[in-house]
Amino acid sequence: MSQLTTTARFVCPVCKKAACATVEVPEVDWCVEPLSDSLSEDDGEMECDQCGGFFAINIQSSPAGCFIKLVDHPNLDVDAEEAPFASDDSQENEWLNDFIPQSPYDVYDSNYHHLGEVLAECSAGESGVIRRSAAVIQRMIFAETISSMEAYLGDTLISAVLTDPKAMQRLTIRDKDLSEAKVSLNAILANPNVVSDKIRIHLQGLLYHNLPKVAAIFRVALEVNIFPNEDLKVRLLKFVQLRHDVVHRNGKDKNGEEHSFPAEWVMEAMEDVRTFVQNVQSSVSRARLQLLYPHTEMEQPE
Repeated sequence: MSQLTTTARFVCPVCKKAACATVEVPEVDWCVEPLSDSLSEDDGEMECDQCGGFFAINIQSSPAGCFIKLVDHPNLDVDAEEAPFASDDSQENEWLNDFIPQSPYDVYDSNYHHLGEVLAECSAGESGVIRRSAAVIQRMIFAETISSMEAYLGDTLISAVLTDPKAMQRLTIRDKDLSEAKVSLNAILANPNVVSDKIRIHLQGLLYHNLPKVAAIFRVALEVNIFPNEDLKVRLLKFVQLRHDVVHRNGKDKNGEEHSFPAEWVMEAMEDVRTFVQNVQSSVSRARLQLLYPHTEMEQPE
């Protein structure tokens, strides 16, 4: 079985530059019950690709994601991409890690309704474990809401770009990483889809909680504005930071103060995210209609 890896992004504590590193990740034990006990942990090293400095790290891998901490710099934020699934079958690996749902919006919408049902059940519980665990459950529902939003953004962007040759062209011209990519003639002859494959890999590697960057790529590639208004944008950026605290700080801020996630507030956050997702969906749908009917007048993003 191949070694799982993740891409870690951090600001190097030595050279103070934005750095990127590939880190080996222990595999989650998916056979353990309950699944909350499936966390795998290991120690390792991570190298700064800017100055070559090495850092001792602790790596945790769980169904919730991949988490890395620098041993000598425990307060340094490290963004680690979710490690892929692993299988001895190469075709199964490709399906598990590259599969994009036919309708990302339907997947999001189903998740939204299920989370809403759990939140309602949690709020209505009068006794028992659900009542005692309400604060934790509500925090988890909020975090999953943001995760499902990020998954929707990624799947929607990749699907829309790869089915629109003009979007791919705009992206390869204006995205710095793609515009500087070198492809040999031999690679093109060996794989006619080499350009779309590189675009797909590039988009899969984005951090979709970086909403300003994601919005910029939607604007460049699809010529759409994903934010319906500035107020909602501000709230979403706050939600992303809160979700970061939930995942990386057990629901506490940098000062150790614990965030509160009342049921009413969580529902309002879910509705804000849904409004945002619906706006993205309608904007992308209009862009696809423009692709099919190019002479139709479309409202341009501001």
